[in-house]
Amino acid sequence: MKKKILLINPEGTRDVYLKTNVRVGTPILPPLGIAALAGSLVRAGHAVRVLDLDLADVYNEDVPALLKNTILGFKPDAAGLTSITPTWHSMMETARRVKELSPGTTVIAGGVHASRFHEDTLADGTVDYVAIGESDFTLPELIDSGDPSRVPGIAYRNGGETIITERRAPVEDLDALPAPAWELFETGRYRMSHLTERSRPGGYLETSRGCPFGCIYCDKTVFGRRFRAKSPGRVADEIEVMICRHGFREIHIVDDGFTTDMDRAKEICRLIIRSGLKFKFNLFNGIRADRLDGELCELLKKAGCYQVAFGVESGNDRVLESVSKGLDKNDIRRAVSLCRQSGMETFGFFVIGFPEDTEETIMDTIRFAVELDMTISKFDIAVPLPGSKMFEQLDSRGLIRSRDWRRYIFHRTDMPVFEHPNIEWQQLIKLYYLCYRRTYFRANYIFKRFIHGLRNGGLWYNILYLFNSRWK
Repeated sequence: MKKKILLINPEGTRDVYLKTNVRVGTPILPPLGIAALAGSLVRAGHAVRVLDLDLADVYNEDVPALLKNTILGFKPDAAGLTSITPTWHSMMETARRVKELSPGTTVIAGGVHASRFHEDTLADGTVDYVAIGESDFTLPELIDSGDPSRVPGIAYRNGGETIITERRAPVEDLDALPAPAWELFETGRYRMSHLTERSRPGGYLETSRGCPFGCIYCDKTVFGRRFRAKSPGRVADEIEVMICRHGFREIHIVDDGFTTDMDRAKEICRLIIRSGLKFKFNLFNGIRADRLDGELCELLKKAGCYQVAFGVESGNDRVLESVSKGLDKNDIRRAVSLCRQSGMETFGFFVIGFPEDTEETIMDTIRFAVELDMTISKFDIAVPLPGSKMFEQLDSRGLIRSRDWRRYIFHRTDMPVFEHPNIEWQQLIKLYYLCYRRTYFRANYIFKRFIHGLRNGGLWYNILYLFNSRWK
């Protein structure tokens, strides 16, 4: 029977980005996870509506009124909500509002944090079900089922007892997934920072799931460590739909490992080139430096890629080894050089404050960032996300100081959640700001950024971002 399903993205961007030190780089794009779930529900024959409260909050709209009007007007049979760790409390508050407005609406929560902490998510009775792990098929089955005990991959309460059904296996054939339902979004209202976007509107694209590597700062609760990929043909078709049907002008590939299978990545580029589609894209989420060669760089550039991001993390090989990165600095140097030779921008993600970091190893990271001289360098203080090996290591040593998940934000320095074993927190903050000053306030970098702005029409944005950055 056809049902009315409301998918809600709770507020989060304001706290996770707009109130932080990296607010000039805030990404505001249609949430891919909700779009993908909406596609599954639409294919199952349900009436689906998306409510992005995060976008409303960014635009300073009346979020409670918007939620109330949507619930009372649409009268959903079920509401699905998702969150990451720092927005879990926001998701729970939104769920409470839904129940107050419409007690008969079934509330279903999902996402990485709810999957790991399903007991907490179900505890006060606001949430009826938690979808654990990948929910592409779980959610439609749960909506259609009259017996939740027969639906794999969920948790729920029954008579005071938490029931966890049979674990659902990860989706094996990603080509079998429906396309994300982008038609349910007002794509023209979304925007990215001009640091990482050339044309609007932009949209996220997922071409694979799972990362086979074991970095201690990552949580693999949802997608796991086994690499699974869409075929090159499926990816090309999805791109064509995004560009030609939904009006996206730029694509941000957000896989954990787009180039894990380099032959597949090369074929995707060849298909884009053959299609004749003219659009820009970047590898927004970062790729591994050891999964790139000259041929792939040339194909990426020719297909329309203008920026490649790398998870550099540290400029000290001992620290890289301690976080199980599986790379050394020479791998990173080579990859950055290949991108530069191909004419693509580079974006480096750096992290300071890993458990093995000292003041000297952090200075190594600063020196390495200056040496690499990337187009953009972004620094964060390490956050031990629950579910990661890093969290377990620090917790076993009694160094976790807070389990208030609202504080688990990479871009905030005023809310420490752990005690660093080697560095006082205030000194870590000083080093954090030093990372930005040493990297960006160099005559050579400023000159190159000036020329870059003239060539790409972004000079005004560079000036604006500079004066809006919090680099004490």
